[in-house]
Amino acid sequence: MIHRPSIVAGIVATLLAAQPSSGVAAPILLPGSPMTQLPSGSPAQGKVEEGLKALNADDLPAAEAAFTEAARVDPGLPAAYIGLAEVAGRQDKPAQVEYWLQKALSADPKGALTQRIWGRYKFQRGQFGDAETAFKKAVALDPKSADAHLNLAENYLLGLKKPKAAEEAYRAAIALDPGSPQGHLGLGAALAAQGRPDLALAEYEAAAKLAPTDPKFTHALARFYASQGKFDLALAALQKTITLAPDFLAAHIDRGDLYLAKNDLEQAAAAYRAGAKAVKNPAIAYFKLGTVLEGQQRWAEAEQAYLDAVKSDPMMYGAYNNLAFMAAVRKERLDQALVWAKKAVELAPKVTTLQDTLGWVYRARGELGPAAQALEKAVADNPGKASFRYHLGVVYAEQGKKKEAVAALQKALELDKNFYNAADARKRLQQLAMK
Repeated sequence: MIHRPSIVAGIVATLLAAQPSSGVAAPILLPGSPMTQLPSGSPAQGKVEEGLKALNADDLPAAEAAFTEAARVDPGLPAAYIGLAEVAGRQDKPAQVEYWLQKALSADPKGALTQRIWGRYKFQRGQFGDAETAFKKAVALDPKSADAHLNLAENYLLGLKKPKAAEEAYRAAIALDPGSPQGHLGLGAALAAQGRPDLALAEYEAAAKLAPTDPKFTHALARFYASQGKFDLALAALQKTITLAPDFLAAHIDRGDLYLAKNDLEQAAAAYRAGAKAVKNPAIAYFKLGTVLEGQQRWAEAEQAYLDAVKSDPMMYGAYNNLAFMAAVRKERLDQALVWAKKAVELAPKVTTLQDTLGWVYRARGELGPAAQALEKAVADNPGKASFRYHLGVVYAEQGKKKEAVAALQKALELDKNFYNAADARKRLQQLAMK
């Protein structure tokens, strides 16, 4: 959130995205891949194991050398090519990744795990149709593999957006492995996506029960509770998540957001502060804290929170924007406000709200020409935003452009008769009518 007409708006909506993390969106290698299932006595086994150790140590040259030697010793060994694909992936060389995976497929065309790895690669590339083909092959080759069914289900749910097909695949996975928390979590998400919240809840709760020490599942349960308006249950699940993983930033942020939804600003601020102290990259926690403090008009504290945010993440344009907007509203430190506003625009030139703030800063500085120019750009880029029209109308009025001011203010009210400055817009229109 960048402007502050309501610091609570949109919070619950963000909590509705209670999707499970995908088991196919991680490194290329899978647990239990062919790389760890070499035949005893394979002449290339030692080199593959050497490559795996080098990968674990993040020694990519050594890993590449070991896997290359394994492929030379045994050209029909898919594990060597998969290892080389992993090295290429970590070096950000997608063409080489695909080349080596194709070599693995050629060496092992009937290997279910090799097909799963190929499917994972395609999933990561956003090629969900190709991923589906690969995962279906994996299921056909090894129909008793719960993991193969899980991969297929996740692709249906997160990639192809086919929740009914995902449900069927998750149920197949659970039939093979009833104790799979990922299976129950995914099934819950698939059911929720079909508008079946009661059945979904049972699956989310089952997943958390099956993995009581894994914060991922308690966090997913918390988000689902929140999406159903069960805030107290959500807060309890979030607290458990944080107890299990004190540095779980998303849980801290969600906790603060829920307190905001309950309009408990002090608890929200406390949650964001706790998150900021618990993690290595606290920028978003500080930013969220800043919005709460700003909403309470605790200006100095809000400013410090935003400054802490940009110190943690110099690319956080929203914090620069809010610093500038606060200064403009208070008509304080306007030289610095202009620096902040320009910095925000520099970092995110396509975000129209930043142009609006820049215009408002120029207006606070008495530079009405540049103010109108920036606000006109904001309106042109986002013509449906009432607050942008309002700000432009104010500047036009101060420029003595009565006709343009009236048109802008009327359009603002036409777009949203209840936007945060609607009352002032009506007052200004009455004043203009009397001139």
